Amino acid sequence: MKLLVATDFSPQTKKVLKVAREMAAALRAELWILHVAAPPAFKSYGAGERQDREETAAELREEHRLIQEAADSMRDAGIQAKGLMVPGSPAKAILEEADRLDADLIILGSHGFGAVFKMLLGSISSAVLKKSRRPVLIVPADQKNG
Repeated sequence: MKLLVATDFSPQTKKVLKVAREMAAALRAELWILHVAAPPAFKSYGAGERQDREETAAELREEHRLIQEAADSMRDAGIQAKGLMVPGSPAKAILEEADRLDADLIILGSHGFGAVFKMLLGSISSAVLKKSRRPVLIVPADQKNG
């Protein structure tokens, strides 16, 4: 069995990875940890252009390090895990990677935004849920007390 867990390094990531680890252990599944790197944003022309490229490269290196660190942690726990970082639009890339890997289940988090936010901007988890031909597990966001 193959599980694909998508992460964006938000505060929800730790909980999503914990659920993925528990499922992979229980099912003796192979686990792919995916991060979709947003295409670099245009920042400036001229003198700041080199600095923009260097900042973008540093951000991508850090994201790659975090993915590999998560995969290492899973392997340390006895889970067969691989880290994967791809560029693109998150929902589309998650679905494409799930197809490419022939994943049996996609696991992702919900950020817990309200209905107005979702209505105006949508959400990655709802887009994946609507368009996926594969089972999808949405890990709910922690509710804040207040």
